[in-house]
Amino acid sequence: MSYVNTVKMLQDTMHNNYVVGAFNIVDIVTMSSVIDAAKEKKSPVIIQTSQKTVKQLGYKILSASAKLLSENIESEVALILDHGTDMEIIKNCIHSGWSAVMVDGSSKPFEENIRTTKEIVNIAHKYNVSVEGELGHIGGVEEHIKISDSDVKLTDPEKILEFKKLSGVDSLAVAIGTQHGLYKGKVTLDFARLERIMKIADFPIVIHGCSDLPEEDLKKIISFNPSKMNISTEIKHVYLNTYKDYLCNDNNNYEPINAIKLVYENTKKLVADYMDKFGSSNRYN
Repeated sequence: MSYVNTVKMLQDTMHNNYVVGAFNIVDIVTMSSVIDAAKEKKSPVIIQTSQKTVKQLGYKILSASAKLLSENIESEVALILDHGTDMEIIKNCIHSGWSAVMVDGSSKPFEENIRTTKEIVNIAHKYNVSVEGELGHIGGVEEHIKISDSDVKLTDPEKILEFKKLSGVDSLAVAIGTQHGLYKGKVTLDFARLERIMKIADFPIVIHGCSDLPEEDLKKIISFNPSKMNISTEIKHVYLNTYKDYLCNDNNNYEPINAIKLVYENTKKLVADYMDKFGSSNRYN
């Protein structure tokens, strides 16, 4: 199994009532945490890299590390570029060993979004790389994505089959009121819209902005059986808070390796807990 694209991985969720977690890593330590959690939980998993992470660490280091760390394990592991808005970066990821890419054309008009996404699909599929598109505009702040409340646009369920047919995407991220970053105040999600989308869609649906959701809302989204749910902000907070706590509480033991071990363990626990919540644990004998 090991290193794969997301096609079969996500299609399997549609028939077996679980969600695959997609986790944004920030370095090789967090990548290792995510893959080891998948190994321990016997769960498929998707590693996500932002454009900033790619620029910071480089194409070869990220793809080679993902392939090496996923060798000889039962779990299926995919590596996807998250929120690809830079066409050059998207194409470089395809040619540098990513097994999937996301094309974020959500800020563009419908027809332009389709054209941009289809251009990448035509390239990616030649290399057995799967493609996630986005229809609708998710709010909040994540990396280079900053969407104000006034610019949020929820997904029109009646457009998803047309988008799928014309773009050729393998999966589609939809907007139902979730947001990137931490939530401020009451969360209002359009579950009726999600229910309509799930009834219409005959292909994998993706929900972004799942960090920090109230437990009740998280469970309700999972109950509609989307194929992929994204966790990013919580990993960043675990990462930085672990280092902060280490420096504040163990300032007489100034040993980076000890801090790195704590980051690894805390990130792994967060990811493993989500795999249990998503129902993706114990998928392999």
